[in-house]
Amino acid sequence: MERLVRAEPINHLIKMQLVVLVITSLIILCIQDISMFVAYLYGSAIGIIISFLQRWHLFAAAKNAKADAGKNLGRAYRCIVERWFVTIIMFAIGFLIFLSDEMMLAGFIAMQGVVLFGNYKRA
Repeated sequence: MERLVRAEPINHLIKMQLVVLVITSLIILCIQDISMFVAYLYGSAIGIIISFLQRWHLFAAAKNAKADAGKNLGRAYRCIVERWFVTIIMFAIGFLIFLSDEMMLAGFIAMQGVVLFGNYKRA
């Protein structure tokens, strides 16, 4: 399946997200208390989960749609809808659980920053 999909950019993106997560979470752990650290990890997890969801859809499109443009477009729209749905649901759960909403948002923004700038020359 790896031959059918150019998976290197999405794999690199996920690796970059994990590296940024480790570095920034260690900084947060040194500066803030444990509850803010956990909220930051949760917000970061939202960003990483939606990247894995995109990767999964990429492989599913290669397996099921192959060269059919209509099926590929349908898979792309489904991926977008599922990413939005997962993001909204996870944020709703996070806002109910964590007291530090700002740290949760900071974690999500950090992971989306990696998405924005991480594959700048690879995509």
